[in-house]
Amino acid sequence: MRSGSPTADVCREITGELQDIAGWFSGEGITPDQFRQSVVVFEAAKLERFGFRLRSGVSQEGAVQFSLRAAKSGELCASMVVDPVTGVAEVQYCR
Repeated sequence: MRSGSPTADVCREITGELQDIAGWFSGEGITPDQFRQSVVVFEAAKLERFGFRLRSGVSQEGAVQFSLRAAKSGELCASMVVDPVTGVAEVQYCR
């Protein structure tokens, strides 16, 4: 990550916590959008304190997509696609 943005180590730590929370909220009987909203609401205030912003959406297939960005620069830190039923996440980190 560039100078002036959160460090890569902080990005990895926050993304790991986001994965954990996604696992907590996953399960049968929750729609992808309910899942997405639950994770975003739970994490939003904490992420802002650490200099990050979380964006999210639901694909046509029902997977929930999250992107973690530096709040000031908008630089992408990591992206994650999560199955809202199983909580299984596929994470991609940026440099």
